[in-house]
Amino acid sequence: MPRKGTPLVEVRVLVPLSVGDPVQSVAAELLTTTAFTGSVRLGGRDVPWDSAFTTGRPHAQRMAEWLTVVGHVPVAGLDRMLAMLASWLAAPTVPEDRIVQERERLSQALVILNTQPQRIAVRELNRARYGDMPLFDAWPSADTVAALTAHDVHETHRTCLSLREARVIVVGDIDADSTADAVARTFSDMPSGAAASPVPRTAPADRLRLIPRPGASQSHVALSCRSVSFGHPQYPALAVANAVFAGYFSSRLVANIRERRGLAYHALSRFDRTLGSPSTVTDVVCGTQSTGLVVSEILAELTNLVENPPTQREIDDARTYLRGSLLTATASQSDLANLLASLCCWDVGTDWIQEYPRQLLEVTVDEVAAACRNFLGPGPQAGVVVGDPAAAGPSLARFGFVAPGDQT
Repeated sequence: MPRKGTPLVEVRVLVPLSVGDPVQSVAAELLTTTAFTGSVRLGGRDVPWDSAFTTGRPHAQRMAEWLTVVGHVPVAGLDRMLAMLASWLAAPTVPEDRIVQERERLSQALVILNTQPQRIAVRELNRARYGDMPLFDAWPSADTVAALTAHDVHETHRTCLSLREARVIVVGDIDADSTADAVARTFSDMPSGAAASPVPRTAPADRLRLIPRPGASQSHVALSCRSVSFGHPQYPALAVANAVFAGYFSSRLVANIRERRGLAYHALSRFDRTLGSPSTVTDVVCGTQSTGLVVSEILAELTNLVENPPTQREIDDARTYLRGSLLTATASQSDLANLLASLCCWDVGTDWIQEYPRQLLEVTVDEVAAACRNFLGPGPQAGVVVGDPAAAGPSLARFGFVAPGDQT
């Protein structure tokens, strides 16, 4: 993506990551946090990462189903950075001293992460949607993490990354054609890897679940509805419908349960693509005593979207917000690179950035009403509430929420 007049080039490399269980997930985390330490093989010799760059030393980030490399470099140094990134991706170095350090950090962090209600809600929502896959189990024990070795990390690199399916994003004062050729040459010999994407299981019967957290003063609610990909013709209308429902601060749900009635601390509906399945996920945090009422209001707002579709004014406000968000997401070179990375995750082309604002302006009242009816109005396909069963359970039973293992 050429952007003239900028002194630095932003680089993103996204590699599909398919872990089969939490131990592999932790090993992938270690691969990420030890990235670009030690040395890299370049031009037949080992070059220390610490001295490889005078600016813009790259770093790696771990998302649910992607390993992402982030870096920036002067235009003159782009070819060298691409070569070094390709070298690390093909054969990463994992220094033993850094492994020890990161194992200890993760062992301490996992004790906290396994008890975070928001993380529990996401994990259990995925189990309610896709079945009890090992991928969605709790993080392993500290002892298991402490036993991981550099060999385990290398094995995860070999078996869990799809290197031939990597996406490379370059944004800056570049010639698009020559840069594309350079990327193709640099990454042409990348090993294919042996990753196999997890396959969702048959959806479980108990798709509305109450996850016990005895004594909790707050409940975390996560509800999942059907959706489509960013590039789908119906996405602009659904994006507007979702914004009107709970997608931003002026939405119906936020105005109802947070601003007007003070029932929730946080409420937001977002788009999700776990295991390649598009959905919208509504996240709400509320006091324990308000849990049943909050769930009731969420379901009522979903029904109301069908009975009272968004008005022209609501649609205009929502698309103004969405267009403004896109402008913010492309304001800087780094922001633009991150947006392109998100589009790559959804397998959407770069022309979406130009087409989406126009599509939002062309969305009609009838199209938004149809999106409400088809995607949000039927209600959640799956949902979880993480909270105190003694206090919140009785008020949730009438909506069909049951503890895992109970009869529906």
